[in-house]
Amino acid sequence: MNKIFLSSVLLASGLLLNVTGAAADPSLPDQCQGRTLKVATFQAGSYVDFQKVFRQTARALQQAGLIKAEGSPLNADYKVDAEGAYAALVKSSRGGCVEFVENGFYDGKWVASDIDRKERDLKARIRDTDDISMVWALGTIAGQRFADSSLGIPVLVMTTTDAENSGIIGRGEFSDRPNIHVQKEVDRYASELRMFYNVFRFFNLGVILDDDPENLAGQAWPAIERLSEELGFDVTACRGPVIDEDLSKAQTAFTQCVRELAANEDVDAVYLPVGNGASPDGLYAQIKPLIDRKIPTFSQSGENEVRMGALMALSTSDFVDSGNFEAYVIAEILKGKKPEEISQYYYAPLSLCLNLETARRIGWKPDFEMLIAVDSVFQDIATGK
Repeated sequence: MNKIFLSSVLLASGLLLNVTGAAADPSLPDQCQGRTLKVATFQAGSYVDFQKVFRQTARALQQAGLIKAEGSPLNADYKVDAEGAYAALVKSSRGGCVEFVENGFYDGKWVASDIDRKERDLKARIRDTDDISMVWALGTIAGQRFADSSLGIPVLVMTTTDAENSGIIGRGEFSDRPNIHVQKEVDRYASELRMFYNVFRFFNLGVILDDDPENLAGQAWPAIERLSEELGFDVTACRGPVIDEDLSKAQTAFTQCVRELAANEDVDAVYLPVGNGASPDGLYAQIKPLIDRKIPTFSQSGENEVRMGALMALSTSDFVDSGNFEAYVIAEILKGKKPEEISQYYYAPLSLCLNLETARRIGWKPDFEMLIAVDSVFQDIATGK
């Protein structure tokens, strides 16, 4: 196995420095090209990856001078959906090339009726007023709701899972929808599933899926189905409300699914898709039945779940490169390019993570080639609460 580290094709932070030219409005920085992008943000609910990609995109824009830095709340710990965080960013961003609009953070909180209502409200505001000129859509569901060219403004779809098979966008490097741009990690989840299969050659893969069909694309279900047919393994899916505003409900459902899969004698490997049912600080207690049954696990979410006891994952934990990529796209739009004229391909620098204590407990000894491919190694399991 070769070293698993894919270099980004864009040094976006450097490219941002090339945004030059005289601005029509002398009160704006040169980088604005005479334009101000007024941004609203939509998410179906809170998720750590959404917070990271928002933070890193905004910070890259700030470092390039496209978001005003004075008084900005942006720092390494900024969380867009923390109380008051977006309002503070609205205030500090006024007068920059990129501004966040008042009351412009639309959060569905993982409640279907709220997601529908927030979608309607934001679309009506875009069509009935002129105070929004760009949307940041965070996640797969947001992309499905806002890959809508009829809105007439640029929509950037960030941190999606399998954007093509989830129906957000067509295939190819450039968008087939006017005004829509989707960051595409080409075959990311199919590649990690294929790697997991090549290591363990499992016959029956267990997966934990949300019971709302709208969430399945974000949990890599299209890739799982496709590869099960291609590679010839069976899939045992446990479904429940593992993505829910009620964290207790989601975590209980996740824990119950783990127990069901661990009790199924046919299941010989488990893929852990994203979902807030997986406790960020108590995952070990949840997945211990799988470890006790010596079942290898692969985390879609990444490094933190490996730290907590999942066997392995491919991780892009800090999203700096993802944010730089989005900031580059925004800079190109300010320069006059249409979203559909900008490449959507993003080659994430991925790190292979491995928990050696979990490997020991399930009786698996990684070979030398596997060990030299690993970027992050955990010698023990963080048991958390």
